[in-house]
Amino acid sequence: MALLDRFREILFGQRMCTPEHLASYKRLGEQVFEVEVELAETSNIRARVLLRAAKSLQVMSDALLRDAFPSDKQLSQPIPVVTHEQAEAWYGRIPDLLIAARQEAAFGGSTKVQVPIQLGRQNESREVCPAQHLAGMRRAAEDMENLVKDKMGYIRTMGDKYKGVILLYEEARTRRQSGDAIVGSILSGQRMSSQSHEEGEEQYRLALSAYLLITQALEDPSLVNRSLYDETRKNSKLDARDLFKVTSRIAVREIRQSGEYAQAQVDLAELWVKHTVTEVEREYENKVDELAAAGLIEEDGYWYCCPFQPVYKVIHGPVEVIGHAIPTDHVFTWDYGEDGKPGRFITEASFGHADSRHYCEN
Repeated sequence: MALLDRFREILFGQRMCTPEHLASYKRLGEQVFEVEVELAETSNIRARVLLRAAKSLQVMSDALLRDAFPSDKQLSQPIPVVTHEQAEAWYGRIPDLLIAARQEAAFGGSTKVQVPIQLGRQNESREVCPAQHLAGMRRAAEDMENLVKDKMGYIRTMGDKYKGVILLYEEARTRRQSGDAIVGSILSGQRMSSQSHEEGEEQYRLALSAYLLITQALEDPSLVNRSLYDETRKNSKLDARDLFKVTSRIAVREIRQSGEYAQAQVDLAELWVKHTVTEVEREYENKVDELAAAGLIEEDGYWYCCPFQPVYKVIHGPVEVIGHAIPTDHVFTWDYGEDGKPGRFITEASFGHADSRHYCEN
């Protein structure tokens, strides 16, 4: 049976969850419930926040693996490898959060775990995001909506105290609906482009990230503003462990299609080991995310060298990026350098088109 499962993983990108794995996941869920009952009367807000985060990760993980759990209606089904790995990563964070919640409830200020708990980077499939994985993400977003909607109805009556939470909720449910619109077509059998698969996955990722913060902010509304401060002032995608953290989504898709994914992983691992991330680079990545969200710039291809980061074109200028004023229709990017050399900002009226991607051995 193990050999058959290995063939299924290699040929179809699917994995059978072992009964032992499923049993351990079920026990984790029981442990979350046990700690919820134990700390039901705690007045420690931080402990309640940590417990809400643990519960959210459990809800999302259970939703991803619903096809894998046997029931009266179905036997255990194989699931995409990326689905199993994502659920495993989320489940794996739960024990530390439960420990922190119990410690905090026992002695306030005793835990070093920082809140709010963030979703973090999402596991990526090597190929086009499988429809079955999108279905799991859809279930996760739906279950998170069900987890918060009753309390959201209540806090709308409480005025400005929960203003930030309410605004974040409007974003979360709109993201979920956008994902549903895309993924619904895919699951109904309509043939969609790989870009549509990725867009649906991204909408659900953003929705889940918002829902995770909402569950915590329902206990402590100040966490919404604190999270925004952390994201814009302290951290950026550059602090993630994902090798493809700044790689253009267009580049990722083309790398997969050309069979260069393993080669790209090697080059990216080498780049990030040698490269020292600077505050200027964090500021740059945060700024372009902000400008893109506002519709002032758009992705206009990607840089030919590793890490194949986006090249942006100014749509409504001028815009200011780390001290540079860039006019409408001009393009820019950040070159992360090679072999540990410092990065640099580059902007021109236009960039030429490269014939191929440049890897280290090239």
